[in-house]
Amino acid sequence: MNTRISKRTAVAQGFAPFNSSSATHGINFGYGLADPVMFAELPWPDAFDGRTGVAPADLPQYKDTAGLPELRTKLALRYGVRHDQIMLTSGASQALQLLADGWIDPGDVVLTEDPSYLGALRTFSIAGATVVQLGLAAEGVDLNEVEAVLQTSARVKLFYTMPAFHNPTGHQMSCDHVAKLAALLARSGALLVQDLVYAELPYNGPVHWLAPGDNVINVHSISKVAGPGLRVGWVIAESDIINRLAHLKRDGGVSPVLSNVVLGLLQSSALDSHITRLREHYRAKRDGVHRLLQRSRICEPEYSVPSGGFSFWVQLAAGTDPERFIEAASREHDVHLINGRNYGPRSGRHVRLCFSYLPISLIEQGLERLGNLHAKL
Repeated sequence: MNTRISKRTAVAQGFAPFNSSSATHGINFGYGLADPVMFAELPWPDAFDGRTGVAPADLPQYKDTAGLPELRTKLALRYGVRHDQIMLTSGASQALQLLADGWIDPGDVVLTEDPSYLGALRTFSIAGATVVQLGLAAEGVDLNEVEAVLQTSARVKLFYTMPAFHNPTGHQMSCDHVAKLAALLARSGALLVQDLVYAELPYNGPVHWLAPGDNVINVHSISKVAGPGLRVGWVIAESDIINRLAHLKRDGGVSPVLSNVVLGLLQSSALDSHITRLREHYRAKRDGVHRLLQRSRICEPEYSVPSGGFSFWVQLAAGTDPERFIEAASREHDVHLINGRNYGPRSGRHVRLCFSYLPISLIEQGLERLGNLHAKL
């Protein structure tokens, strides 16, 4: 069938669609999926038992665009904001898409780090944005680079970042540094969008992030701590921003059934206890992978141990041809990696090694196969 497609569709063809099924085949280091072993440890509430205070007869019905009111109120208390500063979304992904719809016209500029989250790069690119990726250090983005772009372009609409913990690097960014970034953007009328989906999973102690308000918009999700299949996220921002996003939403609200499950989790002590177990579980996996990488020759020994999140970000050993290595790993050893250049133009010698989904035994097998391949090439 030969029909003319939209420019958005044409741009989307340059990005691989999300295919979590492929993560179950071979040894796939490319996807940061939650560990299914931990799903069974969470006592899941019955959405229809009425214990949350939401009438079971109301749950099969459409809900407000902003989401189940009782869950919004509970989240407002959890984060210390007003009820009208919160809107539920179908995961963090819908939140980013709504932000793109609300602020991006074709040719506008979105700033982010190099590297950055593939899903965000895809969303903003499809919206027609020119995505400019800037240098990333331990504290955060290079503020001098940000200032230079702001001085030369009047079309910068927002800066997207994951300060706790950055995907794919796992860095925890300095809250003071991010505050300076927000102030710099505010002077140009640009937004700071903080993606905080990993914020509940610090492995080295408490983490702090910039509070929402003024030009700061925070995006959260239940995906990493309960289950991504719930598809429940939320945006926290000034009420006028929430109102603008609500007008862009074209559905009958996030599933009230699933929202009520999340509400039930938040009303009990079960979720916070589960989050504590998750931190211990993923920290142990992170430490195990770190020990394996220290003995591996596939990457340079100097890399940052992630302080949260689901992955390591490593530079392939000197002399390795990334494309040849990644292609051979998949074809000959059924080990799957994503080329770092997909995360940013300066990151072509890196790969993301996700440790969250795979059992440590398969991670060890995968790294052993990669090591054998490296020795042969």
